[in-house]
Formats: sequence, structure tokens, C-alpha cells
Amino acid sequence: MKQNGPLYIALSHMATWLVLFLLPMSFRSLQFPVSIIPTAAVIIIFYINYLWLTPQIYMKGHKSLCWIINFILIVALSVAMHYWLGVGRGYIFNLGVAVIIAISMKLGSVWQQYQEELLAAKAAKADAELSNLRYQTNPHFLLNTLNNIYALTTFDTKRAQEAIQQLSSMLRHMLYDNMEQEVQMKEEVDFLENYIKLMKIRLPETVEVHFDTQQVTPQVKIAPLILIPLVENAFKHGVSPTQKSFINICLKADPQRIEFYIENSNHPKNANDKSGHGIGLTQVQRRLQLAYPGRHTWQHGPSEDKNTYRSQIIIQLKN
Repeated sequence: MKQNGPLYIALSHMATWLVLFLLPMSFRSLQFPVSIIPTAAVIIIFYINYLWLTPQIYMKGHKSLCWIINFILIVALSVAMHYWLGVGRGYIFNLGVAVIIAISMKLGSVWQQYQEELLAAKAAKADAELSNLRYQTNPHFLLNTLNNIYALTTFDTKRAQEAIQQLSSMLRHMLYDNMEQEVQMKEEVDFLENYIKLMKIRLPETVEVHFDTQQVTPQVKIAPLILIPLVENAFKHGVSPTQKSFINICLKADPQRIEFYIENSNHPKNANDKSGHGIGLTQVQRRLQLAYPGRHTWQHGPSEDKNTYRSQIIIQLKN
């Protein structure tokens, strides 16, 4: 139940009046309809504080003035009720309790509304940041892919045409599915497979690439394009034009969790090569934080001998 909704507010006020009416009130002996007058006075002082004094005076920094006005109201009502109806001192206590409850309820309501607005603002900011990260993924990916297709056009025109068709299919995934919060794992697997095929165009025979998806439940959903930067990174740093190289990728997914493991031979570029600038891995970290807060782990880094780089992401899915 939304805590600032009409039903919640109505129930809060009903509970408040139940508490107030259960207080020891010295005017219970009064005959109806005269007994309604003290009750009405308690209700009036409650809503004067709830609707006017608290939001317009107390919350605007004039706390002393608020208490002075309440003191005057309580004294005036108490004196009037004492001489008019003979109501005892217990009436002062009831009025004071009504004032405290009214101020507390209004402050609590405003604080709760502030918290909800703050959470909504944070969520909106996170959504905006997540959308921005998705848009950043597109040109980074396209740069690598177009370079490969360009190289292919120089020696195999037919294969280049096929590669362009594959790229077209991948772009549809990026343009449409990438706008969704989540996509089915089958679509993400197809995207990764097409990307790997395009990247293998320029690979020498000394490079072995394996992609294992045998333990993937196709209907499981995942944030789109969250894994592709890791695959890009593997091709960028795991392939040597002269040395034997390898890239092994394993993806597992079931309704409880997603596990993505990738290892590759480590051939880091020299300090003068600034291509990529590590943007992809930074995006992965931030997108994991936004899409799966508190439900993911990511371990990555080179082996002790620096010859292999490993990366493992585990995502716990909501039931």
C-alpha cells in the first residue's frame, strides 16, 4: 500500500481518532448532544495543526510561534469549556495530545513523501544513466565490427556481403531490443554468436575460439548487451598475430542465476595503444550495478603468470 495514498491517510486518521477517544476524557459524563462540543473542539485543534500550523508555520522555521499559538488555543478552549460545560483538567491533556499527534503525523507524512520523491529521483537518474550506457555501447561495438568487414572487402566480396547481413541482424537487436530492460537469453546468445563470427573473419589460424551455450535456458532474461564488452575485450587482448592464442567462452543460464565465464590468452597492448581506453569494462561494471544491484559478482584479472586473462560474472535472478 502506498503510504501517501488516500486509503492509507484515511486509515491513519481513523487510528488517530481511536487513540484520542480512548484517552481519559473528563467530559464523558456530559449528556448528548452537549458532549459533542468538547469532542468537536479536539477535532478542530487537531486539524488546525495538521492542515495549517504544521505545514505553514512549524515547517517553515517558526516553531516557537507554532507552540505559542497552540498554547493560546489550548488555554482559551480549556477556560471556555470549564466555565461553559464544567469540563475538568483532563481536557487540557486531551488537547495537548491532539496537538502532538497532529504535528507528528504531518511531519511523518511529509518526510515519507520526501523519501518517496528522493527514491523516484534516484530511480529516474539510474534509468537515464543506464540508457546512456546503452547508447555508448553501440558506437564502440560498431567500430570494431566495421573494421573487420572493411578488411574482408579487400579479398572476399561475397563473404563481406554475408557479413553485412549479419551486421544488419545485430543492429536490429541493438536498436530495438537494447531499449528493453531485459531480453530473452536466446536473442542475446544469437547476438554474441554473430559478433564472434564477424570477429573471426580476420583471425589467423593460430587462434582458437570456443563458445559454449549448452546449459542455457533460452527463456531466461538478461539486460541486453551487458556481456558484449567482455567479448570485445577478449578479442582485443587475447589475440596475437604471431603467437598461438585462444578465447574460451561459457554461458550458463537458468531461472535462478546467470553465469558468464570467459578466458583468453593475454596479449596486452603496449602503453602507446589507446584504442578503447577501457571504456567497455567500465560500462560493464556500472551496468551491473544499475541492473543487478546487490545480486551480482564479477571477478576478473590476469593469471599469476600473466599468460591468461579470466573474467567471471554471476548474476542472481529474482524468483
